[in-house]
Amino acid sequence: MSKKLFIPISSFDVHLENFQNLVVEFRKNNDVSHLINVIKDSYWTSDLPIKIFQEDYDALVLTDSKQKIIWVSDGFREMTGYNKKFAVGKRPSFLQGEMTSSKTKKVIREELKNNHMFSGSLLNYKKSGEVYNCKINILPIYNEKKGLEYFLALEKEIPLENELN
Repeated sequence: MSKKLFIPISSFDVHLENFQNLVVEFRKNNDVSHLINVIKDSYWTSDLPIKIFQEDYDALVLTDSKQKIIWVSDGFREMTGYNKKFAVGKRPSFLQGEMTSSKTKKVIREELKNNHMFSGSLLNYKKSGEVYNCKINILPIYNEKKGLEYFLALEKEIPLENELN
């Protein structure tokens, strides 16, 4: 008679996946909470948290209307190697370098100059000098008088081979 051996590994996998989902949800709640503290409630639109929760991102970068960084999420350091203190006050272009597409940079400048959204990818550089492909969704944030106040970038590191092939 053969004995059936039940190994709890498969149940552990399910619990691990649920735990990872909870960690992501907690991180996004934390990011939204910090954003609310940084930007005033009057600038907060109801669809912004929805976009944040729907998007898969590693870091959030909030700039003023002149594109100076005023806040970055904790994921920014994990993705780039730069701490918050270093990034604040700089323009996100400090992450760009020799291999960054000048065509894409021009498109981003034009879209933001016209207060439009931008969605695309760009080669950036980590603090270590390593090149990484960054998927970026930039959303303009307006005040109650419909004036542009901020840009919020949702950034995700994606495999380099997508950009280089």
